[in-house]
Amino acid sequence: MIGDSAQRVRRRPAPRRRFVARTLAVLVVGVLLLSGVFASAVAVLTGSAVPSAVGTLNSGGSAHAAGGLTPAALPTVAARSGHLAAQRVAVAEELLARQAAAIRADDRRAYLATVDPRARSYAATAARTFDNLQRMRVRQVRFGTPVVDSRGLTPARRAALGPSAWVASVELSFRLQSGDPQPWQTTLRMVFVNREGVGYVAGDREGQSPGSSLPLWLTERLDVVHGEHSMVAGSGHRDELRQFAHTADLAVRRVSEVWGSSWDQYVVVLVPPSQAQMERLIGVDSHTQSAVAAVTTSVGRPDPALASHIVVNPHTFDQIGSLGRLVVLTHEATHVAAHATVSAMPVWLSEGFADYVGFHRSGLPSQVIAHEFLRDVHRRGPPSALPGGTEFDPRAKALDEAYESAWTACRYIAHRWDQATLLRFYVAMDGARTKVDQERVYRRVLGTSSDRFIQGWRAYVRERSADD
Repeated sequence: MIGDSAQRVRRRPAPRRRFVARTLAVLVVGVLLLSGVFASAVAVLTGSAVPSAVGTLNSGGSAHAAGGLTPAALPTVAARSGHLAAQRVAVAEELLARQAAAIRADDRRAYLATVDPRARSYAATAARTFDNLQRMRVRQVRFGTPVVDSRGLTPARRAALGPSAWVASVELSFRLQSGDPQPWQTTLRMVFVNREGVGYVAGDREGQSPGSSLPLWLTERLDVVHGEHSMVAGSGHRDELRQFAHTADLAVRRVSEVWGSSWDQYVVVLVPPSQAQMERLIGVDSHTQSAVAAVTTSVGRPDPALASHIVVNPHTFDQIGSLGRLVVLTHEATHVAAHATVSAMPVWLSEGFADYVGFHRSGLPSQVIAHEFLRDVHRRGPPSALPGGTEFDPRAKALDEAYESAWTACRYIAHRWDQATLLRFYVAMDGARTKVDQERVYRRVLGTSSDRFIQGWRAYVRERSADD
């Protein structure tokens, strides 16, 4: 199942009063700038401790008194001149550079030293995020240039955070230390505050509703298991995640048996705590994925043509047996290997080929793999056409039949020609951009037309249905 959008993963005063107000404003700003710079300079020169959230959390993320545990952290000195927005960008960039360095160095205390000491709830969230990234073995970290949103705070939030608070959208990208070579990316809605001349981070998802599509590492405490060919991250029991990793490793090897080794031979599997969280994670409507055990998505990847990952629906995945789980993860790993989330090929070929690889060497006969579809063929005869995109909608009533008929079409190619021809046909169709191009692929690879291909497939499934 492919599940993202490449998808297949906002009164003029009187002149004299204006002059007086402007004069007073200049004087006030000058005093504030001088006092802020002086306070920050004193902190730097004296080496005095700067308050931060680091002293309020122990290594497990629980709160405790700061006492003498607060480390001396370098204060962020506001720019001495220039526009307010430019000053804010400079403050944010310095804080984010410190956060990125702390993530790369696995320095939890340095990371938490950037957090607002008054934002105790966010401090716990920040600690959880840092721990998740370390468990994922994130190393290459980059924050983009902050984009200031002058209207990013509601009146209630501004009252809670104080008048110095402001919001910026910041793009965060990172890579894993090993295995998955392609970057991950998300946009954070970050809150920054100034406390006595020192800048801090006070939030990272300002204005985003609980139903927003946010990465799992930002919303849940994760356990992470690293397999030989996989990384599994989720909120389930660690033993369960180990089993996921074992199955994913087998799935990768099975894909390579058919697809070959010219891919990363590594998959990332995300296991959210619920179907609702899975739906939010991939950015689809609620209550639409109950028939789906897993999807391959490029949500959170800057280049879907190069990277995607697998998201499990725990509600459905738990209801299938061990062979079913292996077939599902092999199916999805095939999508990862083939970069199917950005393919323009017919959906029947993309999904049918993934099922072909998933069931390859499973030992199951056609009458089991395509039971529902072959039963319908036996009763009413074969369909006049291969299934289209709408028939693969997770809410479609005949979803099983669509997948099964697509599998029979790919099985027909392997039977009538051979598996190598099926692979060549898939790769050639992946490069076809128009209907005319696709018709040429039928003739060049299979030596037939699309109409004659469908005629042959209909005869094939009619014959198979006689044994059902």
